[in-house]
Amino acid sequence: MSGTILDHLREYKRFRGANGLPNDEVKSIMKQVLLGLAFVHDRGYFHRDLKPENLLFQDGLVKIADFGLSKECKRNQNHTNYVSTRWYRAPEIMLRQKNYDQMVDVFAAGCIFAELYTGEPLLPG
Repeated sequence: MSGTILDHLREYKRFRGANGLPNDEVKSIMKQVLLGLAFVHDRGYFHRDLKPENLLFQDGLVKIADFGLSKECKRNQNHTNYVSTRWYRAPEIMLRQKNYDQMVDVFAAGCIFAELYTGEPLLPG
């Protein structure tokens, strides 16, 4: 893969002057991300650090990378609350809850979705 979604977004902004990516490209990227998450989640795992830097990109193809914080998701199991990059961190993790599930990845995907359209992080800081 030649880079990440973040690299692609920055490059697009620099050369096209537009803030976000075109609708068709956003749809294609998000479809691939959500299918990849479904694959991981269906096997009982979750990523816990989904962000544009962990989405590899080349010629329209997206691959989820960096599974260093991924973990098997079991019911009623406590997890550390210090995971994921702050800008993509789900509310339950921000509130230091230790019992969370794959929905933290879905929240991060939603933040990425907004960022692809606007060209800026949804929740910076």
